[in-house]
Amino acid sequence: MVPELKDPRYEEGIENIDKEDMVLVTEEAGRTRGQAKKIRKRQRVKDIEKYSFPHRMVEKWNALSDEVVTAHSVHSFKKKLDKWRYGDRTL
Repeated sequence: MVPELKDPRYEEGIENIDKEDMVLVTEEAGRTRGQAKKIRKRQRVKDIEKYSFPHRMVEKWNALSDEVVTAHSVHSFKKKLDKWRYGDRTL
């Protein structure tokens, strides 16, 4: 935790955030394109919500290949992600 953000109100606010309210993770059965663990954006009205990190990253996550997303470990995910990002987008 950042020392400047030690205010109890801030810490309580972070704990009370409903993370599932930010994005919706879906398992798509019978999909024809992309990967199985797609994320869907929820409709947002406020700019602070529209431009938040989770909301901005949805397209980037959904563009990843199935092999990257279903990696068996964090190390494997990072390795495959780097290869996908900096390579020719094939694995």
